[in-house]
Amino acid sequence: MSTMEKVLDQYSSKIYKNRKAHMVDVNNNETNNEIEANARAIPGIMTHRGCCYAGCKGVVLGPIKDALQIVHGPIGCSYYAWGTRRHKGKKEDGVDNYLQYCFSTDMQEADIVFGGEKKLKKSIEEAMKLFNPSTIMICSTCPIGLIGDDIHAIAKWAEEEYKIKCIAFSCEGYKGVSQSAGHHIANNQLMKFVIGEGDREIKDKFAINILGEYNIGGDGWEIERILKRIGYEIVSMFTGDSKIEDIKNAHKANLSLVQCHRSINYIAEMLETRLQMNLD
Repeated sequence: MSTMEKVLDQYSSKIYKNRKAHMVDVNNNETNNEIEANARAIPGIMTHRGCCYAGCKGVVLGPIKDALQIVHGPIGCSYYAWGTRRHKGKKEDGVDNYLQYCFSTDMQEADIVFGGEKKLKKSIEEAMKLFNPSTIMICSTCPIGLIGDDIHAIAKWAEEEYKIKCIAFSCEGYKGVSQSAGHHIANNQLMKFVIGEGDREIKDKFAINILGEYNIGGDGWEIERILKRIGYEIVSMFTGDSKIEDIKNAHKANLSLVQCHRSINYIAEMLETRLQMNLD
């Protein structure tokens, strides 16, 4: 009896069959079996595991409260990365909070055939008229990558037209077997277009970033409260209950604490090596 069979032998036949599909004995895998869950998500299929888009929009970008985020794709994708997560953000005077909203271009079949760039432009125009945000983020879903809409060109147009920050994220769901690729896309764009732009004055001796904390259920607030009480200045929470201004100043910290290693560890390294954090 193999090691895996010994582990599974205690279960009933029904559970045995289910668990077996999710286990591999790496020391005795002559048939090269793979764990059933380690399979690429099929574009258009909502899965518990998520996709590249879910990792980008749903995990990393979603908690940034003062960035108006437009999902360029079918309306179902917007719900998938908004209605199922518990992003929490405190109301602050003078700070926009868009966490309660869900913005989408609501691509239809005709838009897929003839292209959706005009529809995306119209959505940005409406957003500016209604909310006048200082930052807009555009996230694309599977159909957009397949038909080739140039969301980066639209983002550049919006910046020139409205004098705002507009960042595009090509995070089509089919790009990753899970959410991890989406984390990378979001983090790299934030590193390229946001982090390092701030000039905040650091007041306390111990200034830190908290990376990989997305304030699910408000846990980020408690972590922040405790750290402040023992003398730390929180420069940025990446990205739970965060503001663009916080993220701009992440390089000003003396230290980055990484909570979710899988989604963001390399940002800590990039802050230290590329932007030369305040290490004095």
